[in-house]
Amino acid sequence: MFHSFRQPGFKAFYVHSAFAAVDMNVRMAVHGWLVLELSNDSEFWVGIYALVLGGGQLLFSSFAGALADRFQRRDVLLIEGILGASLAVLAAAAVYFDVMELWMAIGMAFFVGCLRATRFTATNRFVYDLVGPERLVNGVSLWRIANTPVMVAGSILAGAMIDYVGLWSAYALVAGSLLFSLPFLLIIGVKGVTEGSGGQLIRQTIDGLKYASSNTALRTLFTVSIVMEFLGFSFLVMVPVMAKNVLEAGGLGLGYINAGVGGGMFIATLVMAAVGDKHNKQRIIVYYAIAAGLALIGFALSPSLPYSLAFAVLFAGAVMGFLNVYDLTLGVLLQLAAPSNMRGRAVSLHSLAISFTAVGGFFIGGLGSIVTVPVMLAAAGGGIIVNSLWRRSAVLRVREFGAQAEMAADDGVDTPRAERDNTLAG
Repeated sequence: MFHSFRQPGFKAFYVHSAFAAVDMNVRMAVHGWLVLELSNDSEFWVGIYALVLGGGQLLFSSFAGALADRFQRRDVLLIEGILGASLAVLAAAAVYFDVMELWMAIGMAFFVGCLRATRFTATNRFVYDLVGPERLVNGVSLWRIANTPVMVAGSILAGAMIDYVGLWSAYALVAGSLLFSLPFLLIIGVKGVTEGSGGQLIRQTIDGLKYASSNTALRTLFTVSIVMEFLGFSFLVMVPVMAKNVLEAGGLGLGYINAGVGGGMFIATLVMAAVGDKHNKQRIIVYYAIAAGLALIGFALSPSLPYSLAFAVLFAGAVMGFLNVYDLTLGVLLQLAAPSNMRGRAVSLHSLAISFTAVGGFFIGGLGSIVTVPVMLAAAGGGIIVNSLWRRSAVLRVREFGAQAEMAADDGVDTPRAERDNTLAG
């Protein structure tokens, strides 16, 4: 289960990830709360915020993949962390001095989306540098486990700070946690393969998109992921709405639900760290996606149950647990289905798909203001189940890059020398 800790630099990376995790989930919930306060509790404007955040991630993901292939991933993460902390400091100051306006919060979401794309892509690629392909599920799982303490404790702390200190203090928490994480990156000396500096970044970005469009395995995983992000992970965008408007649970209730999300993620990822490398990745993707759809329907129904907040926390944890197993496995398979010089851009497809979480949040928030958010979340859960059953056979046919080359050779297809070399390197 803890094999990756034996690799040089992984322990420092783990500590860094534990504190940097506040930027991925806690900031998203805190910013959603800010938009609610500035818009008089409007689900529609929360959807707009999610759409703009996703737009930043969508537009920057492919470029982030080229950055992760071109430069050392540690250096990319250092710069991203400094920029992310600076943005959180600005938000804390603007809220504290009461100069933050709705248009400013929405505009800030775009830059947060760009930074999320960079962090997600560079981190996944950095795990490969640290642990290699044989233990990639283990390494990615332990990275995600590192995220959960801050997701759980940080979520409850941020919710309490919103209620008892003020919203500005939650942004200060995000900034402080990010800054604390940076020195641990500096002590990591591991270097990975980079593509070199001969070409232009824009050209490398375009080359990555062309390759992904022509590779059946990458194309299948990408299109499946778009639907899962649009219908599944978009529930995270609606957590502030469920806590504030549906359950009327206040900032602490928001913290409890986010803590449930973190707890579900922790349990699922712990299991994957122990056994994930031993099981068929394609089947895991299909069956855990279906389980996530069922759990999302339960989360949507929780407000109508006795002890509704407790059930909301339970189902939110189940949704995130199943989604995390699916998502972790899909991210690993994307890297393994690509040649070594394209792995950063392959991971960027995952980040590109994640941007559709925001589009789904906009869709659910917009229609949720008409037919209620719980109804839309239940419909999203049903959509996940239908899509998973429909795409099942295509996902089960996905092969890793070395196997793709072998199948092409068996079929009499001439594999380019560069791709054969990359297969050996991988």
